[in-house]
Amino acid sequence: EKYPVNACSDVTGFGLLGHLYEMAVASKLSVEIFTKQVPILPEAREFAAANVVPGGTQNNLEYITPHVKWEEEISEIDKILLCDAQTSGGLLIVLPENEAKKLEKGLGESGVDKVVIIGRFAERKEKELFVKI
Repeated sequence: EKYPVNACSDVTGFGLLGHLYEMAVASKLSVEIFTKQVPILPEAREFAAANVVPGGTQNNLEYITPHVKWEEEISEIDKILLCDAQTSGGLLIVLPENEAKKLEKGLGESGVDKVVIIGRFAERKEKELFVKI
């Protein structure tokens, strides 16, 4: 076992936060997301800013909001993008924090052109997801 992966999911219809919420519930942990680290296609941001948002994304945002502690600085556009129902092609991989840099390096050496650490799991708090800037 080269990397001790705990969970892996492609980011699809439930959006990034939907998939993270499922993982948080299953693990009985909280998730802290570093929004500035989350890769967003510039065009996606432009469409969200123009209020061109899939209905599924709006549903995801409504569903997840009661389970999230949003930092005040998080814009409505960022909230929408974190709940985007459109398949991104990205993989969400969870593994021990001390293994993250090793996986990042290994994937890069294998030809994966973009690997980003976007958050961390922590001891459960009052809400399951914590979205930070």
